[in-house]
Amino acid sequence: MHPNYPYQPFYPYYYDYRQGLFQKILACYQQKRWIRLSFRDGTTVEGFIRSYDLLRGVLIYVSMQRYTVSCEGVRVDSLQKAQNCIGKSSTLTLPNNISLTFTIEGVDQSQNIGGWVNINELMSVSGQVVDVNCI
Repeated sequence: MHPNYPYQPFYPYYYDYRQGLFQKILACYQQKRWIRLSFRDGTTVEGFIRSYDLLRGVLIYVSMQRYTVSCEGVRVDSLQKAQNCIGKSSTLTLPNNISLTFTIEGVDQSQNIGGWVNINELMSVSGQVVDVNCI
């Protein structure tokens, strides 16, 4: 404990909590397994992290049928619409109405849509995440 930093006792808990979530996410990524995030409001979301880059963010694939992805005001619900939006900034809306900027990268053989999500945006909603599981 440093006498010049009176708030230090409160900081490690929040830091450790976030680090714990990050470590679970990293473990799922390394095991090449899908991730299930559980939010405080009871919502769960699932995705597959294909890659990450400190500048671009996290490349995550999600079910095109389960989540709403909008590109230029149009819902992306087909391979054709997804291909038309590759590289464009889109919006990924989760069932609990959290919206994230989603730059579409492509669609896999299982009709999951992949895109880059900014790390800062992910961190801004991480306080609402209560648990992370690999599935």
